[in-house]
Amino acid sequence: MQKLKKAFVVLSLLTATGCGSGGEGRVVGFVVDGQSGQRLNFFKADDGKNNIDDDDESKSQVYAIIEGEFRRAKPCGKGDLSKENAIEADGCYQIEGIPLGEEFPIFAQAPGYERFMGRYTMQTWNNDVEQEGAQEVVNLRVFPVGFAVDYRFLVNLNGRAVPDAKVNCQYRVDQSNLLQTAGNFLAPEATGSTTVSATSDANGIAVIPGAQLVNGAPYHCEAVLAGAVDGHALSGQADIIAGMSQPEQTFMLSSPAATDANFYAVYSNADDPNALLGQNGSLVVTFNRPVEIAPRTEDCQVAALDTADRDADGNMGRFVTDQLNNSSSETVNATVSADGLTLTVGFKTPETPLDADDRNTQVRFSGIIVRPRGAADSVQVRYIGALGACTEANVYGSAQPLRSVRTSGAQPSSIRLF
Repeated sequence: MQKLKKAFVVLSLLTATGCGSGGEGRVVGFVVDGQSGQRLNFFKADDGKNNIDDDDESKSQVYAIIEGEFRRAKPCGKGDLSKENAIEADGCYQIEGIPLGEEFPIFAQAPGYERFMGRYTMQTWNNDVEQEGAQEVVNLRVFPVGFAVDYRFLVNLNGRAVPDAKVNCQYRVDQSNLLQTAGNFLAPEATGSTTVSATSDANGIAVIPGAQLVNGAPYHCEAVLAGAVDGHALSGQADIIAGMSQPEQTFMLSSPAATDANFYAVYSNADDPNALLGQNGSLVVTFNRPVEIAPRTEDCQVAALDTADRDADGNMGRFVTDQLNNSSSETVNATVSADGLTLTVGFKTPETPLDADDRNTQVRFSGIIVRPRGAADSVQVRYIGALGACTEANVYGSAQPLRSVRTSGAQPSSIRLF
């Protein structure tokens, strides 16, 4: 795994120089039963060796969509494997001819197993380096139909059970290329609800049903209280992989520094300033309680583009100019999820398309004004980035910056695209 991480670092550095991709590569890996850990054979046996010959009629298949077309995985090459030696090909698959830099969905299906679907992006390599047959390791974990692990979270403060704490478990894959560190397993997509919630009982126990989680997917769980205790906001956090992590989890509540007592951000995809969010990236913020965008503040919302023609090709993205006092934003789309816990702030179609080769392109948001859902006063209003220069901002002149548990300061307002 360390070698793979180093390879990714090298690739990222090479990409950052502005070199193009070009060429093709392959992914290789193993398909594993998520419950038992056994490798699963999707191909025919040959000469006493398992998983050697292709079988295009089998109901067990690994496949991807490459350049808009279905492409089945093939067995790994036989190479030096023979009937006499101890080399085994159990569980091995490969998909060849994938354009470097291409993002593609990959699937695994087998009778009696849940269908797997994830996304992966082939790395972008330096053209000056010979990359014929570039290879990356992507393992897949599938689970038997009906398999689920319920998670019991004990919420406590200094050893004392805490009732009525809200536990939110949110599907968390910040990058489509993220491989789980234990074995290079690709995280599956969560195509349903991305947040599952429960409330702790009198014994401090909150139960998240495994049936509501995607087996094999990573979740970040936060335990928060709607109100303050002794004037302090309390929160705790834990990370699990559904179906893999131990079912008994503990939240040790503490008072994070520099947060409001009742209303704050518990997570955002911009907390890591080095995270690359891609061509259509957006700022996603999760709160400790349901929120809403303050009424009539759309005109305050502005997205500012920070970019430069770093590849010197004459192409550079540009946003339209925002117009004040027209009750709308020319550059921002901001929405709140149905449960009120997640705010998504995106940018509207640029006047000039963004150039993915202009590395270190960033978008900075401001004038995103939010408040607890149903709040009628301006005291609880918070903003992201800056309050904004629109007329309605004057109503909230005493508003404060939104605070973040993760950063122990103001909620980051910038996202990095490339």
